[in-house]
Amino acid sequence: MSSMRTFWLYTLARFGLIIAAGLVLFPFLGFNLVMAIAAIIIGALLSYLLLGKMRAQAATEIEAKVAKRASKPKRVGADEAAEDEIVEERLGEDGDQSK
Repeated sequence: MSSMRTFWLYTLARFGLIIAAGLVLFPFLGFNLVMAIAAIIIGALLSYLLLGKMRAQAATEIEAKVAKRASKPKRVGADEAAEDEIVEERLGEDGDQSK
């Protein structure tokens, strides 16, 4: 499973738990800010308790993707090189800019 698919499934599962908590609370609290906040808190707690395996899998895949990206050499684009050149020229003309 791709890392983005795992991430989106985990995100949808979390939203699903929040919505489910809201639907359970709706008859008792009505549709208001208190119900929304309570649903978010309850959904977050349920997510922590029930989706641990999915969270760990998503985190591992994202971590691997970030590590892979960090291992690649950074490409310097033509625009960045031209900008660096202009900055160096101006620093040379104006002297030390750290004062």
